Amino acid sequence: MHLPEVRQKIKSLLDRAARNAAGLVFPGLCIVCRNPCSDKNHWLCARCASHLVQNHERRDACPLCGQNRRARPCACEYAWDFPFERIYSLFDYDDTVKELSHAFKYGGFKRLAFDIGKIYGELIPRDFFNGTDIAVPVPLHFLRKLRRGYNQAEYFCRGVLASSAGHPVLCIQALTRRKATRTQTALSKEQRSRNLAAAFQVPPGKARLIKGKTIALVDDVVTTGATTAQCAAILLDAGAKAVRVLSLARG
Repeated sequence: MHLPEVRQKIKSLLDRAARNAAGLVFPGLCIVCRNPCSDKNHWLCARCASHLVQNHERRDACPLCGQNRRARPCACEYAWDFPFERIYSLFDYDDTVKELSHAFKYGGFKRLAFDIGKIYGELIPRDFFNGTDIAVPVPLHFLRKLRRGYNQAEYFCRGVLASSAGHPVLCIQALTRRKATRTQTALSKEQRSRNLAAAFQVPPGKARLIKGKTIALVDDVVTTGATTAQCAAILLDAGAKAVRVLSLARG
């Protein structure tokens, strides 16, 4: 592990310890703003919970790419170059969602990822899961998962699937990440493509799990769609019938 990674790991551990200590001294504080949580939500205060609902209700989402057309126009009606059928995202990636995402990515709050999926999974349109057979979370490389202790996309997915009946079956064995990639945030489209090349695979002997199946591919945040496109292409090449994408937020 390189020195910057060691520093980041130490910072993450210290931040987690501070959050846990604060939780012992001041239980029931909002994970976003640190005000007292509402009676109905042990993670969020009433104001932040209301903000999430308003975030969801304000979205004019493109039915294909999931982009909020009030915030940023898309060109899906003229061109569609993704291998998956569509994206559905619960929220725009704003400051509140960023705090939630960072908490369950870097703060050690895997239960938060599950609970957010379970609480707000009820907002997902029923027709999104119609015809889907299995749900596959976007995987982490095993070293990153070892350091973090869990895959936040998997726990968000588990929460969504627990939100109501009639959802597809979770299948975490269908897709693995064999290459530890750098963060995609500051990369160009071409750099993202190179960064993700050969990053994912359907493990040998696991194609039977996805052959002929319609898959809900689940991630926490989708920005350009490069990662989900790569995952979808791998699943389709291995015999999946179709792939649609679900995410907590759209960047």
